[in-house]
Amino acid sequence: MDDRQTGAGKLRDTKAEEQARQAAADTPSATAAQNDPDGYTWKQSCPVFVDAVGYSTSVEKAPKETRKRLAKHFRNLGELVECNGGRIIDTAGDGMFAEFSSVASALEGMTTFQTSVLEANEELPVDHRMRFRCGVSFGNVLQEEHLISGPKVNIAARLQQMAEPGSINIDGEAHRQVSGSNIHRFIDMGFRVVKGMSDPVRVYRVAEGDEIIMEPSARLAASYDAKDGNDRDATSGEEGDHWFDNARGIAVLPFEVPPGSRMDKEEDAYMAMGMASDIADALSRSNWLKVISPRSSLNYSEATWADNEIARDLGVRYLLKGRIRSAGTMMRVSASLVECPTGTTVWSENYDRRDGNIFDIQDEITTLIVAMIEPEFLRHETERAADTRPRDMSSWDLLMRARWHFWRGSPRHVRSAMVCAEKALQLEPDSAQILALLSFCHMTQAWTGWAEDPEKQAAEALRLARLAVNRDDTNPNAHFTLGTALSLIGDVGPALAAERRALELNPNFASALGEIARLSALDDQPEAARRAALRAIALSPSDPHISLWVYSLALASFVEGDFAAAADFARESAAKRPDWFFHHHLLAASEALAGNPERARQAMAESERILPGYTMPALEAGVPFVRRRNFDKLVEGMRLAGWTG
Repeated sequence: MDDRQTGAGKLRDTKAEEQARQAAADTPSATAAQNDPDGYTWKQSCPVFVDAVGYSTSVEKAPKETRKRLAKHFRNLGELVECNGGRIIDTAGDGMFAEFSSVASALEGMTTFQTSVLEANEELPVDHRMRFRCGVSFGNVLQEEHLISGPKVNIAARLQQMAEPGSINIDGEAHRQVSGSNIHRFIDMGFRVVKGMSDPVRVYRVAEGDEIIMEPSARLAASYDAKDGNDRDATSGEEGDHWFDNARGIAVLPFEVPPGSRMDKEEDAYMAMGMASDIADALSRSNWLKVISPRSSLNYSEATWADNEIARDLGVRYLLKGRIRSAGTMMRVSASLVECPTGTTVWSENYDRRDGNIFDIQDEITTLIVAMIEPEFLRHETERAADTRPRDMSSWDLLMRARWHFWRGSPRHVRSAMVCAEKALQLEPDSAQILALLSFCHMTQAWTGWAEDPEKQAAEALRLARLAVNRDDTNPNAHFTLGTALSLIGDVGPALAAERRALELNPNFASALGEIARLSALDDQPEAARRAALRAIALSPSDPHISLWVYSLALASFVEGDFAAAADFARESAAKRPDWFFHHHLLAASEALAGNPERARQAMAESERILPGYTMPALEAGVPFVRRRNFDKLVEGMRLAGWTG
């Protein structure tokens, strides 16, 4: 909402700022309205600000439709304000300013409004949905005719700006008014610096529905509760040192050659510099990372600069460092990824090689390092998003939290992933990465059988994947997602083409190789499947997707009729991700067809425990064999193991 058009703007002009400063110093403690000698009236009030997220972008894309939806929502909001004893002070553009006599009545109106918005959104495609954020405070305000002003109004306006799309933020005073109620759950967001206020403000967010509330680690909880408000993550962004706010920023430093090493000569220094430059160039192909130009980062030396100094100077969060050492005929290349604000080593590895063609060694090790960085980086970012008290979430933070929920794999977590991803999309509507994750959420609902209408979920997954490619056709992850979505409707040929395009865009994209392996097995090409799966595993041996690539090896053996080998690979994939039901399905079928009925029944029982009531349509979506005989053989094995779907 533009401050120049709204009540919030009117209250933050020069006169109002002066009133707020005076009120902060002179606010009386009386609980009833009092007359001020200057003609103002003091009273207790609950100011509320509501604002539509991403309204300007939506108007540009669909002006009539967006204005019509906003008008409908605001009519409903006006009625809810009136029904709950409140009054509207001002509306302008895409925002509303109101006040209530109590926090309980304000939250009743605002939570009902947010629920009605969610219900209206269910009928719309995810990229056409509207969300609102809300700020609520409580305390003494100055009233002059129709308007109210003072610090509490300023706080409510700032809390609205901090809120996630679809969320309600309240201050500590408002929380105290309703903390004994069982109607709402609250998430403590810690102390925040609010512009215009000398002291930090305690902020709480109203939990949404059955939202999973994640507790921060003890160390982080202690830092967020620092009442001086100086913790970087505890500020609103108005103050504090934010040199590492570029969460995706990574710089590759020149690899060190220790003094006195056999390699401590000019050509070896060129190799160390060249390897860092090659790694930076290769990492720049990833749409998840923002890689600082090698021309900037290669000017720094680990030996003469501290990590924090380099990161601060370059404006990044992560540094990739390396060292090259040699002894006799052996060479060791060490590499590590460091998160500078915490000093955490996210990943490290040593690569030992015998003397040989120096360029071949450089190319090989560069490829291995690059393949490891993206999955390790994403793993750390998702855990970081989950292990902190909820902050003022950016689209990146929301996307990382969505990924954390998605990889937990349960129905409730996947729903939470969709909520976080939809909020992220409101903040960054053209993000191919967010659209891709939402596509995978719909795919999951289809192939697990959780959805009442799997075909509808598959169609929406494909629409979102195509939209992701449309938004950024150079994004490898978008093409990877499109390939997976196409396989869900049985278009294995076009799916393979999409995965190969992803691999063209990023030759080190192990996940695309892994999906090529699965699709090749489904297309009755076991040798091609085996080659792709083994290459993916070699590229990224600790990747979170690795159980899927071992599963593809099992599928390749299955279509060849080698059910004993299929069972071995399926057992390995199930050991890596025992919570994924489809590993146990394939293990059960393979064991049954290999003549091991007891082990087959045990595997099927475990699958039923994880996901009871699995249906034939879900199986057809999840394992779309091109040749019907392969699918029929899978069903035969599963039925021998006790499946009744």
